[in-house]
Amino acid sequence: MKVVSSLLNGGTKKSPEYSVHFDDGITLFMTTVNDQFEYTGMLSTGLDSYFLKRGKWPAGKNLEKRVDLATAFINKNIKNNRYRKKLTQIENEHNE
Repeated sequence: MKVVSSLLNGGTKKSPEYSVHFDDGITLFMTTVNDQFEYTGMLSTGLDSYFLKRGKWPAGKNLEKRVDLATAFINKNIKNNRYRKKLTQIENEHNE
């Protein structure tokens, strides 16, 4: 299980929302609350996904590890200004 990519999915400039995609077909949705990332949901994609193989959603330590990996990946991308353009677009939309 490793992170493949992440996207900024809206929210506000103060509280952006992200989706983090894993190589086993699971996508986690994370939102920012008080400068902390919180897990808000999960999605399974693909015919060879974790959910379809095992018949259950990641839970417990598996989910905790995914949240930690997702948080680290998002923080790394924020540090590298990966989401800057999208955050500027969100700010402009709210100002109009």
